[in-house]
Amino acid sequence: MIALFEAIQEFLTYLKVEVNRSGETIKGYEKDLSQFHRYYLSQWKVEPFVDEIETHHLRTFLRYLSEEKNYKTNSIIRMIATFRSFFRFLEREEYIQKNPSNRLQAPKKPESIPKYLTKEEIERLLSVINQNKDKGKRIYTIIQTLRYTGLRISELTNLKIEDVNFEEASITVWHGKGDKYRIIPLHPELAPILRDYLENVRPKVSSPYFFVTKKTGTKMTPGYIRLTIHKIAEEAGITKNVTPHVLRHSFVTSLYKDHGVDLLRIGKLLGHASPRATSIYTHTTPEHLREALEKLS
Repeated sequence: MIALFEAIQEFLTYLKVEVNRSGETIKGYEKDLSQFHRYYLSQWKVEPFVDEIETHHLRTFLRYLSEEKNYKTNSIIRMIATFRSFFRFLEREEYIQKNPSNRLQAPKKPESIPKYLTKEEIERLLSVINQNKDKGKRIYTIIQTLRYTGLRISELTNLKIEDVNFEEASITVWHGKGDKYRIIPLHPELAPILRDYLENVRPKVSSPYFFVTKKTGTKMTPGYIRLTIHKIAEEAGITKNVTPHVLRHSFVTSLYKDHGVDLLRIGKLLGHASPRATSIYTHTTPEHLREALEKLS
């Protein structure tokens, strides 16, 4: 028998050592499972052994998340996926005989159109940045990088100087802990912006990371970048909730809608494992429908 807390630690070690999952992914699993562990202790007042956990315990927790914590459907779906991965691991290790997550049914994921910025909105966003200061130039460079590469925020903060090859006009994007990667072209508009940042803005520190703080020379954090972009968007009068991921969506939308790049190539640029993940970008606006109908006449 193994206690839930101990099993969670063993699962996280398995993800790190054997499956080679990224740090961000492991943090997500840890957050979900720790939340369930705390809830179980608060409700049943005892540290459970994993073979004592039943489906009704999981359902009670999910209902709590939905009704009391107001979790959205996507968050419930993610939690169920966490349970399935965790209990499959316990099953393989023969810590449990019956998998309590097998009987869970995930709610249907609502279809949502990804938010994105138009070219005009991106230009407005950039126009309010004070580039007379290094801090302004740095966030300007970050936004332009997200705009022209479609990088995830974690990929951007983990980008290293050696990953940007100006001679071959390419950027190497590493996945997880470094055994998988993809190469994306360095856009001709972005290259001089990155070079200027390296030569004139970036602090002269020994850190290998491309984007670093001025005071300590440590790599930028996703939270700081998100907050800064949000403030800039407010200053620019953009009412949308602008995040690094919205800029990723904007990159894809521009390629697909404005330049006709096929989804297979877009998926490779984004690092998607499945074409299904890229298909959400086929969203159609009323303007596109109107233009399509006008072509019939």
